[in-house]
Amino acid sequence: MQECSVVATAADLIGAWRLEGWALVYEDGRPPEYPLGRDAVGFILYTPDGHMSATLMRKRRVPFATGDSTEKAQAYDDCFAYAGTYDVLGEAVFHTIAVATNPALAGITSTRNIMLDGNRLTLSGPDFSPDAPRYHRIVWRRAGPAA
Repeated sequence: MQECSVVATAADLIGAWRLEGWALVYEDGRPPEYPLGRDAVGFILYTPDGHMSATLMRKRRVPFATGDSTEKAQAYDDCFAYAGTYDVLGEAVFHTIAVATNPALAGITSTRNIMLDGNRLTLSGPDFSPDAPRYHRIVWRRAGPAA
């Protein structure tokens, strides 16, 4: 199937997008990894005034039984989120991260190449770890109206 993509503008991104998949793709041909499973769930939101927020989670999360440190650590491992501002330049969106579940990400700007095909948005770009031999491929579908 051939993909038809257009150069996206900031206006094209505005709204809510539901996660279809998040993979770490290795440049050496290794099979991709799925940090939160192949069936991860989440949303990314882009506002007209330049703010963004992304929250991704493992689909099947276990509710706390006691709320002890082991359960809290697992809940942290099963979730990835950050928020901040964004700019679209050329064929990429730049997320400047203000807050994140991983405190090390606050203050950095991530680059994600944009491929927009109708209601499907694919963002891809380098890993957050420098010199990592992999990149992120995150596929979103425009979310319908809230019920």
